Amino acid sequence: MNTLAPDVVTLRFDERPWTSNTERRWHHYQRAGAVRRWRAAFALLAREAHMPSLGAVEVTVTPYLANRRGLQDVAGCFPAAKAAIDGLVDAGVLPDDTPEHLRSLTFRAPVIGQGDALELVVSEALQ
Repeated sequence: MNTLAPDVVTLRFDERPWTSNTERRWHHYQRAGAVRRWRAAFALLAREAHMPSLGAVEVTVTPYLANRRGLQDVAGCFPAAKAAIDGLVDAGVLPDDTPEHLRSLTFRAPVIGQGDALELVVSEALQ
């Protein structure tokens, strides 16, 4: 966790984010397990960062990949990002992930060669 400013927090989970292409091949129990693990991880990260309850946020998602093997499309990690945002709801940072509370979701291209991780930069949205 790296706090950039009072209204911007960076959360990073050091595991390779799965993609929608990968998810299509999984059994629904395997998908449910991954979603549960990522929700819990991001809820814990948010609590450790002492993130307050926010009315509305903007989120920027960056996948980090240790190598180019299985290079993801931009926004290919959407299922992992969705689970991460659900973790913010579980932690009480957001009341829900509806458009009223999640104002924008931006995906950046994968960063190669800096380990496997998913990073969310969460900033409070202007009302």
